[in-house]
Amino acid sequence: MSISRVAVVGAGILGVAAREVTTRFPDAEITVFDKAETVAAHQSSHTSGIVDSGLDQKPGSAEAKLTKRGLQLLIPYMAEAGVPYRECGQLLIAQDTDEAERLEEIFARAKDNEVPGARLLERHEIGAVEPAVRGVLGLFSPHAAIADFAALTAALASDVRAAGGTFRFGTEVTDFDTMSNEVRLRGRPVPADDATASSDDRDEQVRDRPRTYRGEEGHDPVIGIGDELRDRFGQQDWFKQAESTIGEWTQKLSDSWSRRDDRRSWDARPDSGQNDAPHRDSSGRDTAPEEVLGTFDIVIVCAGLQADRLATAAGLDAEPRIVPFTSDYYRIPATDTEVVRGIIGSVPDPQAPFTETSIVRGLDDGLILGPNTFVALGRESYDRRGFDLADISSTARNKGFWKFAAQTAKTAARGVRPLVSRTAFVDGIRRFVPEVDPNTVTSGPRGVRAQAMTADGELIDELAVTRRGRLTMVRSVPKSAATSALAIAETIVDRAFENTTR
Repeated sequence: MSISRVAVVGAGILGVAAREVTTRFPDAEITVFDKAETVAAHQSSHTSGIVDSGLDQKPGSAEAKLTKRGLQLLIPYMAEAGVPYRECGQLLIAQDTDEAERLEEIFARAKDNEVPGARLLERHEIGAVEPAVRGVLGLFSPHAAIADFAALTAALASDVRAAGGTFRFGTEVTDFDTMSNEVRLRGRPVPADDATASSDDRDEQVRDRPRTYRGEEGHDPVIGIGDELRDRFGQQDWFKQAESTIGEWTQKLSDSWSRRDDRRSWDARPDSGQNDAPHRDSSGRDTAPEEVLGTFDIVIVCAGLQADRLATAAGLDAEPRIVPFTSDYYRIPATDTEVVRGIIGSVPDPQAPFTETSIVRGLDDGLILGPNTFVALGRESYDRRGFDLADISSTARNKGFWKFAAQTAKTAARGVRPLVSRTAFVDGIRRFVPEVDPNTVTSGPRGVRAQAMTADGELIDELAVTRRGRLTMVRSVPKSAATSALAIAETIVDRAFENTTR
């Protein structure tokens, strides 16, 4: 059977990087599904724009190889497509002897990874690169860059359309029927009001209605979510901010919560003759019934934040789970950017994987500070006041998350105050650049990172792909996924079309 119908689920940077399919198989009909109304609705458009140069990647690792190949493909493509891109250099700064030792180890990796021009800078040499920066040792990568990844995603999408591909926005894929030589997709249209609602509106809807959970009747709730979260997070500031609303819905949530696997409450597939029965989504609103979206020879799923839920819907292993982490960024207007020339970053700490911060001179010449990273209160909640009870409960029931939390308890506790205090966060940034004026700092973008995690609490920071027949699921991507997108697309397509008749 020849390959003529290909579907991609997810219109983020990896999903539309499936233009690789149109390049290899120009006669194939490709359809891209996404429940949002535009490409790059989530992670791909909520970053600081740093193009990863591979400084800290393990030499010879798959991630290092993908980054190197990704840069070889990315830079010429962006130049040809006119995607905003600027080579500005990156400087990692050590503030004490412990950080200096780690920085020297990173430099050794950079040399093994053949990062061009990477070199260590002594204290007196730092000022020649970044005059306003203070530290005891620096690691400079002169060819590091920043790019507009949302514009990159849009350019890739244009290529897909030019090759005859179709985008079906406002369409939520919910289930898969995997057969020997094809895959049937099931899903439902997302109401236009929901698909185009602002993040504020979506979060208001969460507060206005309790979540409903379906499953076998007569079982007690998996956890009493209010008490569980209060026991574990009661002293943390983010919980205190949300506690009144959590408490309000605790009883309603418990009453409707039945034991089931950790997947989104997809409505049961309608039986024959019941297609007109009312359906409700996880927030209790009426939705369209599930329907067949089409049958395809190859289906590739690049769903990011929903990767584990769609894998479970397809009958695949529930592991690894996705734990969402929110990344808050701050801005300083372009008139105050003279203090920074390129990218300034802290030294990565393997024992504290979410404490890295940077100051980036953006494409608009303003400064981007961040990320300030913490466990997200919703997989797709970008409003700083909002949260999603279904997603909180998913994280709370994840044994791997609690193991990870126990392993990083000290660094997590250290991060509580910066989480709720812009001043405290900026004070940390000013260790590197004392001239940063806290009075000029404003709120910037907020992103939600899909972090894959094992049942043992280990973070997965590499490309992980699962295949069953003609269905290929991307379960995890490396931190450098945006930089490596075109190389990752090559790998995914190789895997998806392996042992098929073309």
